[in-house]
Amino acid sequence: MKTIKTIICKISPAIIACFTLALSINANTSTCFVMYQPKALTKLDAFKKIK
Repeated sequence: MKTIKTIICKISPAIIACFTLALSINANTSTCFVMYQPKALTKLDAFKKIK
């Protein structure tokens, strides 16, 4: 039981760092996607299936 606890104590900072990095990357990309929504060009209207 002690060996499992020592292994978990050694690995946990790396796991926390990975989760923090993934969370910050996902939060920033979602925010950028919501903030920047480019307008479609009027020239592309000819190629749309639904008008």
